[in-house]
Amino acid sequence: MRSSRLKILAAGLTVAWLVSVGPVVASAGTLYTVLSPPADPPLAGGEMILTVLIVNQGEAAERTRLPNRIACRLKSAAVEIETKAEGISNRTDETVEIRGGQFLQQDYRLTVPAALQGWVTLQVPDLDHAAVTFEVRAVGKMAPVPAAPDSRPDTPNLRSFDEITSLYQPYFGNVGAYEPTYFLVGTEPEKSKFQISFKYQFFNSNGPLVQNHPWAAGFHLGYTQTSFWDLQSASKPFEDTSYKPELFFLSPNIDTGWGRLRGFFLQTGLRHESNGRGGDDSRSTNTAYLKPMFVFYRESSMLGLLVAPKVWLYAGNDDQTNPDLARYRGYVDLEVKAGKADGPVFRSVLGWAAEGGSVQLDLTVPLHRFLFGNIDLYFQVQYVNALAESLLNYQERTRVLRLGFAIIR
Repeated sequence: MRSSRLKILAAGLTVAWLVSVGPVVASAGTLYTVLSPPADPPLAGGEMILTVLIVNQGEAAERTRLPNRIACRLKSAAVEIETKAEGISNRTDETVEIRGGQFLQQDYRLTVPAALQGWVTLQVPDLDHAAVTFEVRAVGKMAPVPAAPDSRPDTPNLRSFDEITSLYQPYFGNVGAYEPTYFLVGTEPEKSKFQISFKYQFFNSNGPLVQNHPWAAGFHLGYTQTSFWDLQSASKPFEDTSYKPELFFLSPNIDTGWGRLRGFFLQTGLRHESNGRGGDDSRSTNTAYLKPMFVFYRESSMLGLLVAPKVWLYAGNDDQTNPDLARYRGYVDLEVKAGKADGPVFRSVLGWAAEGGSVQLDLTVPLHRFLFGNIDLYFQVQYVNALAESLLNYQERTRVLRLGFAIIR
């Protein structure tokens, strides 16, 4: 009996030590799943070893299955990606017994998506939604050199201002990238343009609602602001700005059974768009939309393809100042995006309307490699030949080539 208690105590100390260094523990009965963070921060696009510990804190033996492959959901401040981790030992895909007070260790190998950088949370839905947080370093960034030990042992470690303020922003992890964010100067400077966009996930991924109903993580608030800036005139006025708040639901990955399709998602929502003006210059509309997204991706080459048709209906369109907006914007468009995760990406959006077709073409190239790893921006080229690019002049066709920089592509 004493030996059994010692084993339980040892297992408990193991779990306590692991929790102190960063992992989140998930439970299923008397079995606890613990993810241990990597000893050294992995590189974006490189391999890492994920260590899984399954601890039996009860006294009776428990049986569990070690899957050969586990789905992993990795989320940073800017992006959320799903991938697979492969078991390393031969014990996977077998049912194993864990005695009371003991634990079982299993290592999995996975490739860290190249689009991830900074602090990342890795969650394993297959293993009781256990999660762990660790840092992912960009390729070319060296690990920081440890500072010399302070002669005063009780001096606390100083943090950056962002690290300190993040302690008071516990919901910041719910904010993510949405539509592209960029600043572009037109070859005709009076047609310059910039855009900012973000989304906010309503429900905490680690909260009980999402743990019991994972689909609830799909409810979001989105906001996009597109401004058209006249850099030719002396006062540099903003010709028009579209403010686009929306509520939308983004489904988890839907398994279609087609091996070449790595992701199938459905997004549906309600979007309001207004230029914030009054009188004759006021423009506003509301749309309800559905957008299926088909994702093809190969880890070996890091090449991907997104195909996303979108259909919408107008609801509450302003019949005083833009009653015929649908004739210029239509009811459908098609987005196609192709490229390499850590390389150039080409994006096109094609639209159809009663008054004619519209096209926007974007090419983004990461500058990190060309500037010795010192700056994280994309160089962007955009060509537009479209009706109703802005709300104010929605009956006009815009033809322009723009050059600039993007933060999110």
